[in-house]
Amino acid sequence: MNSDLSKEIKNFYLSIGIFNFATSIIEIFIPLYLLIDKNFSLASVVLFYVSVHLGRLIFLPVSAYLSSYFGAKKIISIAFILSAIFYSLLQKIDYSSIVFYLSALLFGAIFAFLWVPYLVHISKISPNGIRGKIIGRINIYVALARAFGPVLGGFVISVYGFKYGFTLVILLIIPAIYLLLSTPERSKIRKINFKLINIKKIYPDIIANGFYNFQNFLNFLVWPAFIFLIIPYYDKIGFIQTASLLISIVAFQLAGSWTDKFNRKKFLFWSNILDMLINALRILANSFASIFLLNTAKNFSWSLRKIPYHAKIYEHMDEEPRTEYIFFLESGGAFVSLLGFLLFFFLIQTLSLKDALFYGIIISALAGLPISLLRK
Repeated sequence: MNSDLSKEIKNFYLSIGIFNFATSIIEIFIPLYLLIDKNFSLASVVLFYVSVHLGRLIFLPVSAYLSSYFGAKKIISIAFILSAIFYSLLQKIDYSSIVFYLSALLFGAIFAFLWVPYLVHISKISPNGIRGKIIGRINIYVALARAFGPVLGGFVISVYGFKYGFTLVILLIIPAIYLLLSTPERSKIRKINFKLINIKKIYPDIIANGFYNFQNFLNFLVWPAFIFLIIPYYDKIGFIQTASLLISIVAFQLAGSWTDKFNRKKFLFWSNILDMLINALRILANSFASIFLLNTAKNFSWSLRKIPYHAKIYEHMDEEPRTEYIFFLESGGAFVSLLGFLLFFFLIQTLSLKDALFYGIIISALAGLPISLLRK
């Protein structure tokens, strides 16, 4: 590996690590902020996420075009800047105002401007032969960064309130932008051409990524709220997430090694089955101890599945025009998530909060089934 690439990977690690640390301070608490602090109903919060994925669909073509024209890292920096604006705007959110929908659309734009160029850039700095190792290492750094955020966020929110949590996140995003842009762009600048992609060939990947996205976003909503019904303390929830993530980091190390050693498709299949089972078992959580154990197990299984999943995605990106491939992949993620949240919105209309969260956990577990459709 040459010195320029080594420096690029190092700076990218640091930038993404700082950004993930910043957002993890408040991210797990966003559903609770809307439900508890802003007193939204669960249906209103689900509607917020419907709007988020509508925003993703709107901005994904823009992200793909700009990534192809200006390069991946510049567009990732736009996602970072939009994140700072989003956390500032979230403080003024009200269900009856335009800020509700504007915040949701902006949140969707962040995912659109982040994931298309992010995946393109990772594929360029990770040779296929050692891809599992590089992806595993990146995820270890990200996991370490994200691990310490929740406990800090829980403390800040409990003592000072959400306003100070949002401010801290915004301040930390600034150095992440600087580090990201401190090295030259590695993306080849060219005109985007969607005709280069054979949809019939990649549709299993689109479906798999659609349900992968929906599962993650639904978990992001229902699990923190489910925990809060049992443990109504922000600092304790933050501690649980931090401790669980630190313990589960070993999964990234194992998965990074096993992904390069074993058949990636089979590894993905069995790690996905494990993740689905643990996902469903979380409905049995009824105490601090059981929540901690199940949350740790879920983070471990999710980490174990994530490496072979993304390694296969990057492998397919090597075979296809990268930006166009990721555009269709992320569009599938946004579309399936939009439909999933719409169905969940109608399902919970007559349910109590506890029952709705119960069904949400079960649905998120079942959503893992199509993930194994990812091509060999």
